[in-house]
Amino acid sequence: MITSVTSMQSELVDIRSKMPALITADGRPTDSPISAEARAKLKEELRAQIAELNVRIRILEEHDAQRKVK
Repeated sequence: MITSVTSMQSELVDIRSKMPALITADGRPTDSPISAEARAKLKEELRAQIAELNVRIRILEEHDAQRKVK
């Protein structure tokens, strides 16, 4: 009986060590690797869209400035 309890405890420790820590020791939630990866991908997509919008704004501002000069 004691051997099986010890075995179960070691299995539990092994399982817990393989699980990602979703809550820090302070009690704050952390990201799972899956959500962190998804957020990083979304962040990169948003940066690309912002960069594209900045280029479009610059082109529109230049076009507007040229129209005002004429």
